[in-house]
Amino acid sequence: MRQVFQACLLLACLRYGEAILKEVDFQMENHFVFFLEMDYGLDVGATITVDLVNRKPANDTYVMILSHGQWLAWRETELVTLKSDPEQPESRSPLNAYLVSCWRGLLTDKLQGTFQVEEQTGGRNRYTVILVSALKSPVEVKGSLSLVNPGGQELSLQDRDVPKALMCLGILFIVSTLALLPLVVRKGALQALLVVVLALRGVVLMLRWLDLRLVAATGTEPGLVSISWALLAKVQNILELMMFLLISLGWKVLRNQLDVSEIRFAVAISIISFYLGIFQVACTTPSTCSGYQLSRYILHSLCYLVVIVAMNFNLQKLVSAIADAPASQESGKLYKKLYAYHLFRWVFLMFIIAPTVELFLKVTIIPWDAQWLFLVLKEMRGWVIYVLLIHAYRPDQAPLRVFELTDRDASSDRD
Repeated sequence: MRQVFQACLLLACLRYGEAILKEVDFQMENHFVFFLEMDYGLDVGATITVDLVNRKPANDTYVMILSHGQWLAWRETELVTLKSDPEQPESRSPLNAYLVSCWRGLLTDKLQGTFQVEEQTGGRNRYTVILVSALKSPVEVKGSLSLVNPGGQELSLQDRDVPKALMCLGILFIVSTLALLPLVVRKGALQALLVVVLALRGVVLMLRWLDLRLVAATGTEPGLVSISWALLAKVQNILELMMFLLISLGWKVLRNQLDVSEIRFAVAISIISFYLGIFQVACTTPSTCSGYQLSRYILHSLCYLVVIVAMNFNLQKLVSAIADAPASQESGKLYKKLYAYHLFRWVFLMFIIAPTVELFLKVTIIPWDAQWLFLVLKEMRGWVIYVLLIHAYRPDQAPLRVFELTDRDASSDRD
């Protein structure tokens, strides 16, 4: 736990004061490109202000601003195309920096400049700011980068309507929690877990809303709020995973207790995922963050396989029990559990497939400046999943009427 506390403290120190006025401080050696900002949505009249100092002056270092179309052209172009004298291996050949850009400035030892978005320079678009070293010279850059939309709007075009969507979604989750709370209070641990997962999602959304509102108002990202919602989102994600795992294992549905090996597996997955989540939030470089994220995805995928196997095993177990059971109210309860597991199987299938469908819609249909629409689609999918599971495993379900009639007929025959 001491290591976790130290990681959180380090995270607070690293992220406190992070702002739209981005502080730039990095070193680069034997690389062509360093990304200062990627796909930031700006409207006509917006400004990008660059104020950088290179402590290792070089005459082959540039700061370039590219529109989204220009960046796509860069990606499709062979960058190492210039001939050197004498000939060098391709890995050391100079970079072709003569590609189209909206703005470019030479960073020898110091660079100050301002780029204003106009219709002639790309208009309403996504802009990428990069530092290019054509000869892979070592650089040590420090300074600031400011991106501001018209009217002093500190949020990008993609995030402009996101706070409203977050507030509405957060209210929906919290109101749903309050409405469902009387139905599950003191009814069982499984129902409590389902409601906690739903409630935590609402809290995460409200903290994200507060974070973006503070950024929009002050231009500075509050470190404490940003850390809080990021870490709480990891905890909620772990509880969601445990929710699927415990239901598939039949906890509080087919049996009251889990085996020791199952408990150890669930605890191990939770602890490892939590550690990876902390390091993912605390990381400072894209490659490191991607590594932690990929490790977490692999870990959760392993747990999903366990969920699929356990779910199908318990479904077959219920089918066999129903086939061997006489017509009674106990058989009616088994049918209710079978119905719940059938619904759970379809819900879990939706949970697995939905991210792929959502990504496809985001890339092909949803406009790039309508990030709020993708957010609503994603969170509403989660809300539907939680509500369906709470409905399927609600306490005190009425038995099937046909089995009540069977009991009455049996009583009449005895009389």
